[in-house]
Amino acid sequence: MKKLRIALGVQLFFFAAWGAYLLASRNTDSPEFYLETVPVDPRDLISGTYVALSYAISNPQPPACQAALAARRTFYVKLESRGRTAVTERGQAQLYEAADCTTETPLQPGWARAEARYAFGGRSAANYGIERFFLNENDPRKDARSGAVLAKVKIDRNRRLVLLDLVKKI
Repeated sequence: MKKLRIALGVQLFFFAAWGAYLLASRNTDSPEFYLETVPVDPRDLISGTYVALSYAISNPQPPACQAALAARRTFYVKLESRGRTAVTERGQAQLYEAADCTTETPLQPGWARAEARYAFGGRSAANYGIERFFLNENDPRKDARSGAVLAKVKIDRNRRLVLLDLVKKI
């Protein structure tokens, strides 16, 4: 009986520590910013209720980005505002775009980790891990279409993008 309690205690401690780590990695002091989505049609009944999203930063245009995509490896994308804005139900929002890429881990803030993935037509696209936003079945945003919403994101401690919310464009 004592061994069972110890085993259950170790499992409880493990999952509590893991949950604390995941919450702490999201709570960085990095700024929150918006990414523009591009249209895509999500249809998948097996994965549950989610909104499938595609981003303009999934096809970064700088030459260094094209080389990293062609090599099909992990790389880092510099995200910065270039003055473009969009009007949302919450007001004016600055849009961030891909400005540069590197395969070396950057020391400066503002760089997000991306994985080169196969896309349609044999081309590669950058995958940030924020391409799906899971929702409650009764959430009105479940019918949102990529291109009609902005993604509110931030960069966590591991340089991964964290999708915080979807904001409807007006």
